[in-house]
Amino acid sequence: MIMRFLLFGFITAMLLAKPYRGGELRTIESFQYGKFEVRMKSAPGSGVISSFFTFHDYWSEGHTSSVYWNEIDLEWLGRYDDKVHTNLIIHDQWGLPDLSDLTFNPNEDFHTYAFEWTSEYIAFFVDDQLIRWVDNFYADSMYREQKIMMNIWQSTSVEWAGSFSANTLPTYAFYDWVKYYLWVDGTGNAGTNNDFILLWEDNFDSWDTNLWEKATHTWDGNNADFIHDNVVFMSGYMILCLTTPSATGYNGDPLSVSDIELPQTFQMHNAYPNPFNRDVVIPISLNHAQSINLSIYNTQGKLINTLVKGSINAGKTLFTWNGLTDKGLAATTGVYLVRLASADHFKTQKIILLK
Repeated sequence: MIMRFLLFGFITAMLLAKPYRGGELRTIESFQYGKFEVRMKSAPGSGVISSFFTFHDYWSEGHTSSVYWNEIDLEWLGRYDDKVHTNLIIHDQWGLPDLSDLTFNPNEDFHTYAFEWTSEYIAFFVDDQLIRWVDNFYADSMYREQKIMMNIWQSTSVEWAGSFSANTLPTYAFYDWVKYYLWVDGTGNAGTNNDFILLWEDNFDSWDTNLWEKATHTWDGNNADFIHDNVVFMSGYMILCLTTPSATGYNGDPLSVSDIELPQTFQMHNAYPNPFNRDVVIPISLNHAQSINLSIYNTQGKLINTLVKGSINAGKTLFTWNGLTDKGLAATTGVYLVRLASADHFKTQKIILLK
């Protein structure tokens, strides 16, 4: 009886499985507002979608109603060699789609794409050039915290994505890096009106399991199941793969990146003790005297305290955070980000405060 039950479950799973396999990478933490930026090359092929977007993961909060929907999309429809699709989705999946023309083929080379999300507007950019600005009630309704996501999938909507042939497979989308900028209205140094500051960057030299997780799910309208094997880290890229079930993973030509590294003028060593419950020590080494900013942020990107902002002598210096906010209040238990920045470099690391 047990063997029959297991066999029945296996056959049922096989029947319910989608015909193709895709991949999705998503942040573990969620973010509210900021500038979200990626350098990537999209996947070619009619019926194929590759993406960079943010999404309010209301399912993880126990909600099933789509009234909680918040999503900001950059999508590349592989049927086009000169366009990018943007969309805002709110409430009961009310969408505000737009198809913008490009002066290049996004499937052939790497380009930088970004969107700025504030409480006042949402703007989309290609290679730092504005392509769309939204400041209506869609922007007003986009206030829920969202995860950063990237995926590749096969859409069943022929009208939108185009007809699909399995001969297209395998096809791949390549991601060089992702950056997140904190929205600091009036006091930043990047983005529109210098209202943003770079908080962290992932160059995809490896899978940062503290930042990202691989997804295993699908949905109606997606002809692919997401699997871990189709999210590949190789040669300084994150590669999303759309494949058949029998040939998963990346099977293309080996990729190469430049071995030349920019000179590092400072280093932030591992903080200790970590986790901590009173004071945490943050060692910093500088190759030469320079102006730095050493600050503490929470995982939502809010500035908690600035430990130093100004010129520091060369050599190794120990800085201490006593777990207090800039207002002298005790910070709550949780994960925090230490950010060290100079004029041309920055580094971050996670610390854990326990009470």
